[in-house]
Amino acid sequence: MGELAVEVGGYDHRRFPRRRGKVLEQAIGDAVVEELAERGYTALTFEGVAARAGTGKSTLYRRWADKPSMVVDCLTAVLPGPDDHPPTGDLREDLVNVLEAYATSCAGTIGVALRAVCGDAVKSPELQTMWRERAAEPRLAAIRSIIQAAVDRGEARPGALEPECILAGPAMIGQIYMATDNPPTRDEVRRVVDHVLVPMYEAR
Repeated sequence: MGELAVEVGGYDHRRFPRRRGKVLEQAIGDAVVEELAERGYTALTFEGVAARAGTGKSTLYRRWADKPSMVVDCLTAVLPGPDDHPPTGDLREDLVNVLEAYATSCAGTIGVALRAVCGDAVKSPELQTMWRERAAEPRLAAIRSIIQAAVDRGEARPGALEPECILAGPAMIGQIYMATDNPPTRDEVRRVVDHVLVPMYEAR
């Protein structure tokens, strides 16, 4: 008797090994990033992600109720986290470390996926809200902590804690990437820090 094919949501157990745990999470995350880069947010589907990850749609639906939450969770998992860079006690060095990590995340497939999400967020209030709450705000809070520590040391002025000042670094990194189609280089990041951010933040 031939082997019985069991297909769930496009998943055929004869064609793909069964994945579990961290291996499955990695496969799903990679699939979301690759689907975003190739198809964009609007065309991304649970079916496409499941097929690329070698799993079934039901596996995805057990984790996420909708597309925005799946996309935001998987993208934030591969981005530099708010706590990835312990403070050094030096404003310039802390800013360089964080912004270089942001610039690196703009490279390759992840960068293309980020552009797809940011471009479509304006058309999806749900995606926009989730991205702001789960991705943008925690990372801006990390920059605020860097500046607050510098203010406490007398290295930066209190006005550096204004929202526009906190947003300036990530905004410039993103603008360089969008304008040139290339992630900012190490030298570009350091010029942003040395010629824009530190002069704007430092105590006078």
